[in-house]
Amino acid sequence: MSAPHVPEELMKAVMDDLRPITPLAPVWRRTLCALAVSALVFAVAVLGFGLRSDIQNIPTWLGWGSSVIEFLAAALLIGLALRESIPGRSIPLGSALTALVACITYQLTVGYVTWRFSSGVPWEDNPLAHGMGCMISDTTLAIPTLLVTVWLIIRAFPTRAWMAGMLGGAGAAIASDAITHLRCPVSDMRHVLLWHTGAVVLISAAGALIGLVWDRRRI
Repeated sequence: MSAPHVPEELMKAVMDDLRPITPLAPVWRRTLCALAVSALVFAVAVLGFGLRSDIQNIPTWLGWGSSVIEFLAAALLIGLALRESIPGRSIPLGSALTALVACITYQLTVGYVTWRFSSGVPWEDNPLAHGMGCMISDTTLAIPTLLVTVWLIIRAFPTRAWMAGMLGGAGAAIASDAITHLRCPVSDMRHVLLWHTGAVVLISAAGALIGLVWDRRRI
């Protein structure tokens, strides 16, 4: 049986379209790229805008120590997102959700323990203004890391961009919360749950939505 004839024009078009590609960097290296952005945002926010007014009432292990652990949790989520973005290396949905829930649970636990050590600014003192300010701050601090992570995800052409985006958004949000933990003066758990955990959920959903939009445009 003879091979099917390929028109010369088609063959030329295919050959002209061939371009060398840059191999995808390992997941750990791509994760470090995103974390470098988070670290820069962390430094600018903490050094440029200062710490919460009651930081002296919070033990170092709970203040700085918890923020470092949150930063590592963000690294885990971003690493999972970048692994998920590689076709053929997808992670189980259950594992992704478990990691997400574990990180949010840690955030809430840190918030509760901090509240026990220092009540901070009372919740009743203009709760809406404090809450909206924190939501905007959390989102603003997360955007640079989210954008870099989404760009790294899309470069890998994921098969489930929504899930990679969700994990990447959660990682960016948790990294942002590591900063907020040192800056927000309101410790009341109603504030933490509504505005700070709410920001994590919102930014995670935004990452998933970006992934869905990219999937639809690709199709």
